[in-house]
Amino acid sequence: MKKSIINKSHLYTSTEDKSSLEAYSKRPIKGKNIIICKSEYHREITDSITYDIINNIDTRQRKSLVIVNVPGTFELPFCIKLVMDKYAKKKKKPPLIFIAVGCVIKGETKHDEYISSTVINALRNLSLEYKVPIINGIITTLNQKQAIDRAGKKYSKGSDLVDTLNSLIKLIDRVGSDK
Repeated sequence: MKKSIINKSHLYTSTEDKSSLEAYSKRPIKGKNIIICKSEYHREITDSITYDIINNIDTRQRKSLVIVNVPGTFELPFCIKLVMDKYAKKKKKPPLIFIAVGCVIKGETKHDEYISSTVINALRNLSLEYKVPIINGIITTLNQKQAIDRAGKKYSKGSDLVDTLNSLIKLIDRVGSDK
């Protein structure tokens, strides 16, 4: 696949708290409740989504966040399973929540369809098996421009993922409470 130049002016490129994504990825996983598993393939796109997530969660949530970098979107389910096997405990308070961040752009073959379908089905299966939410932050697009629009400032996919995260936390609290 040929390398293309991306104009980063449409993407998110920093966090408001001045921390780098690398700093979040160097944190220990133990004790963290929000785990972003991020594909390194199409890095400019996945970094933008991740910056947008971090910039839209509150300070308390940032302290409980860690990033796990994964080679590509296809490897996301395997790496999430590794983390779940070690850290997913029953009745953990606050609950453990994953956000899978990846990007699949259509090429000249149907490879994108196989990757997307396989990964999304695997994430659903893991979520149900472990009873741990996995938020689907994998964008699938026809071209790089669509990926930039969805991951960047035009559509702010990271902000949408934070809305989903907060809704899930409220739902888990509500279902888990004795009220």
